[in-house]
Amino acid sequence: MNGYLNRDSAQCGDTITAYLSSPKMVSGASLSAYRMGYYGGAGGRLIWEAKDLALGPQANATVTGSSLLTEAPWKATLTFHVTGHWVPGYYLLVVRASGQTPSSIPLVIRADGDNAPLGYQASVLTYQAYNTFGGHSTYGNLPAAASTEVSFDRPYQDGGYYSAYQYELPIVRELEKVGIDTDYFTDTDTDANPGLLKQHKGIIIGGHSEYWTKRMYDGALAARQAGVNIAFFGANSVYTAVRLTDSPLGPDRRMVVRRTVAGDTAAAKDPSQATVNWADPPLNRPEAALVGEGYGYLGATGSLRVLHAQSWIFAGTGVTASQVLRNTIGGEYDQVDVNKPTTPRDVDVLAAMPLRTRSGEAEMATTTYYVATSQAGVFNAGVTYWPCVMNGDCLHLAPTPPSARQVITRMTDNILSAFAAGPARRQYPSTPSWPPTPEELVSSAKQPGDVSQRIY
Repeated sequence: MNGYLNRDSAQCGDTITAYLSSPKMVSGASLSAYRMGYYGGAGGRLIWEAKDLALGPQANATVTGSSLLTEAPWKATLTFHVTGHWVPGYYLLVVRASGQTPSSIPLVIRADGDNAPLGYQASVLTYQAYNTFGGHSTYGNLPAAASTEVSFDRPYQDGGYYSAYQYELPIVRELEKVGIDTDYFTDTDTDANPGLLKQHKGIIIGGHSEYWTKRMYDGALAARQAGVNIAFFGANSVYTAVRLTDSPLGPDRRMVVRRTVAGDTAAAKDPSQATVNWADPPLNRPEAALVGEGYGYLGATGSLRVLHAQSWIFAGTGVTASQVLRNTIGGEYDQVDVNKPTTPRDVDVLAAMPLRTRSGEAEMATTTYYVATSQAGVFNAGVTYWPCVMNGDCLHLAPTPPSARQVITRMTDNILSAFAAGPARRQYPSTPSWPPTPEELVSSAKQPGDVSQRIY
């Protein structure tokens, strides 16, 4: 079963159209909307359901133009209204039928104008970059070539599909378990209205928020300078610039990711609209200026080692200096570079994972905190698997011991509570804490298994 919606977010009073497909003709199919959260450990609650749907195969995906734009030109299945019964939050809409494999469609319900202490920004642009439905994503590591423009007018598949489960829902669950009032919106909402970030005391971002528009980047910097705390519970954030364009279903339904200025007429007219990595020309805006550290690489799984056990972020965890948090790193990682001028001078490196590359060079993944001149605090987990480690369910990572999961979860709770209270520096200044060099970190490992081996 498969499907997509004509909106990635909505608010009370909006109308949503669903486009659903089944591999074969079925009757009695359903579309069920679950609000995700804690709910006493259940993880979600059924809010709305459409039953007795007759579904069958829809048209094949189309691939057009030199951009290899891939879309699913499907007929609408049903339209429904968002009523007051839909509590704002992060939703999964599950399409299922007897004898068929179900699938889910993410949807964020906003509460526009609300000033909850925290705002959660769902990274749907990154979902779409990794979405392989129709045979193309923005990556050329598939049998098919990479698209330079991708569309929300298609279901999520592969990396686009599991992003919500791996990188978002564990943080949503913890937010609601702790009980902090939170508004939810997507990164496309932030692009449409960057000022909404300033409505909150803290902005929370999940495990993988790689693709950002200029309006998003500018809006986040403006919010930080207004005293809004930002927590990146992931890595590889704010890495590649993108532009949004319209599709037949509505505004901002397509994303341009050219990765080069060659042949980009929009970038030729306005270099600030180039879709290259943020650190590269002509943008020259390294992510470390916002995140606190830069992208490292991928292909390493391993364990964080505590460096600054006295930090307030470790309060209540009972950790000690040099303690190893087993199996807490996976996916992609960030690393602080003390020599880069964009690295905040007061950065506090809380923990690090030592690793060696295939060529034998020493590197490290790092977890950081710093404060801006506005007194806003910025936390960066430095690992994309931070959320799923909390959940105990990460792809391609050995099980994390309960004790290490408890530490990661308590650190998360400390940050959520502090960032919901206002500019973090008022209570939690950043104590500059530089890490050892990568070689020193690797060489000081107590056990061979404490050093990760990068496979790429």
